[in-house]
Amino acid sequence: MEKNIYKNLYSDQKNLGDLADSPRVRNMAAVIDGIRCENKNILDIGCYDGTFLSLIKNRENNFFGLEASDWGVEQARRKGLNVQQYFFDDKAKLPYEDDFFDIVVAGEMIEHIYDTDFFLAEIRRILKPGGKLLISTPNIASLGRRLLLLFGKNPIIELSPNESDSSGHIRYFTFETLRQMLEKKEFKVISATSDCVNFSKNGKIKSALLAKIFPTLGASIICYAKRSS
Repeated sequence: MEKNIYKNLYSDQKNLGDLADSPRVRNMAAVIDGIRCENKNILDIGCYDGTFLSLIKNRENNFFGLEASDWGVEQARRKGLNVQQYFFDDKAKLPYEDDFFDIVVAGEMIEHIYDTDFFLAEIRRILKPGGKLLISTPNIASLGRRLLLLFGKNPIIELSPNESDSSGHIRYFTFETLRQMLEKKEFKVISATSDCVNFSKNGKIKSALLAKIFPTLGASIICYAKRSS
């Protein structure tokens, strides 16, 4: 039997906190709001409790979500979202037909995926031609991680999914490597930004301005891309 650590890993709000307060989540929601989309099919892969989809200002869209945890699915459905419980296992196709979505969001997901080629190919399959992908992942080259590595410390790389503080990360990206991977899977990157530069481990001391000036030092990589054909 395959071990689904995510079914219980994000079992309540204490694991991720209030996503509405996250600079990354707010920045990503602002990207969607900037598109001024209406009557679009929007999917959030790994939607947790539905907070991200709920933050999108224009409600004249069709919102869908995929989530592994029981708690997340329950909370998202309470928000009136069309959510399926689903765990991406590197071989099962996403449960949607080809060319169905106008926008797919994958926030902090790809770092959990072993077969990233298959993951992105599946996203491309369910996107309409010209459809948009909004994807984010932790930046392995963030300022804090660089400093930790400089002093011979672990740059917040998890050693095992069984550790008490593990988030289940198995992949790590820089702006360049994520861009290369997206282009390899026939996505054209429209923009690549970050959320904030952290000066403390808990993220309470941070600067959004520095992340705008020096995005490669930011905590997260946020890429907005288009399906090439």
